[in-house]
Amino acid sequence: MSVYRGISFSVIFIIVVCCTSGAAGFEGPPRLGEWLGGEPANGYFAGAGLRKYVNSFTSYQFANPYPPGQDPLSRLEFPIDQWFFALKTGYAGPGWSAEIYGLTNITGVSRAMMQDSDWTDGDNPGQKTVFSESHCKMNGGFVVDLKVEAAWRFNPESRFRPLAGWRVQRFSFTTFDGIQFEQGAAPLELPGEGIEFKQTFYHYYGGAAFRHAFDGGRYTFLLPRMTLDMAVDYGFVTAGNEDLHLLRTGHRVTRENTRGHVWHASLKACFLYTPDILMELEGEFMRVVSHGSHQLTNPVEFLDISWDGAKVWSDQASVSMTAQISF
Repeated sequence: MSVYRGISFSVIFIIVVCCTSGAAGFEGPPRLGEWLGGEPANGYFAGAGLRKYVNSFTSYQFANPYPPGQDPLSRLEFPIDQWFFALKTGYAGPGWSAEIYGLTNITGVSRAMMQDSDWTDGDNPGQKTVFSESHCKMNGGFVVDLKVEAAWRFNPESRFRPLAGWRVQRFSFTTFDGIQFEQGAAPLELPGEGIEFKQTFYHYYGGAAFRHAFDGGRYTFLLPRMTLDMAVDYGFVTAGNEDLHLLRTGHRVTRENTRGHVWHASLKACFLYTPDILMELEGEFMRVVSHGSHQLTNPVEFLDISWDGAKVWSDQASVSMTAQISF
C-alpha cells in the first residue's frame, strides 16, 4: 500500500462517518457534563489513520568475548522514518474501555542511512576502526497493541485512567548500496544488498493517563469540544534479533536474545465533532533498552558460539492522525 492510498483511505473514512452521522439525524453534542470527558458513547468504536516516525532508530551491539574485551565490538543502527497505516477497534463501557491498535508500514526506503561501526583494534579498544553507511529499506513493519483502561472521575471534565497492555513490534530491513571506511584503507563501495535484519519486541506494560475536556465553543464557534490526554507507561520487554550478512562467506547469521524495559509517553488531542465522531492528533516517544546474549553461526566455517554482552535498544518518536467513529 502506498502512502497516497493510505491517505486516500483515511480521507474517505472521515467522509463516510460524517455522512453516516448526518443521515442518523444528529442534533448536536450533549453538554460537556452529560458527555463526561468528551469520550465516545458507550459501545463499539473503530478508527483509521496514519502515523509518521521521526528521527527514530533501532539498534544492537555486542562485546568481544576475548581479551581485551572491547564493548562494543560492533554496533548496527537501522533508521525508522517510514509512514504507517493505522487501524483500531474496541469497546467502551461505563468506566472502562478495551482497544486493539495496529500499524503496518506503507513506505519502505528510509531517507536516513543505516550505520555499521566496529572497534577491532585490540591495542586501542576505544578507537572506532571501521564505519559504513548503507541505504536501508523496511521490508515489513507492524505493531499490534492491546490495551485496557479504567476511569476514575475527578470532576465532570477530568478523569484519571489506569491502564495495562501488551504490545508487539516487528521490523524487517534490507540494506543496500553502501560504502565502508576503514583506517589505513581507501573507501570501499558495497554494491547490492548487504544485510537482512529482523527484530521483534514483546512489551508487557502498565501505566496511567490523565484526560481533561475543554469546551472550545465557549470561546469561539470555530473550536469544537476537545479532550487532552497525557499518558505514561512502563513495562518489561523481551527482544529477538536475526542478522544475515549477505556479503560474508557462507551463511553468517548473528542472533541476540535480550530482556529489558520500555517506557512510553504520549500527548493526544481529541477533537469532538459529535458524540460518535472524533479526530485524534497524537505525538509520542518510546525508548526500549534490553541486554542479553549474542550468537554467531556459520556452517561453512563451522562456527556456532554464544556469549553475553549484547545490547538492543530503540528510540521511537512519531506523530499520528486518526479518525474514529462509535456505533
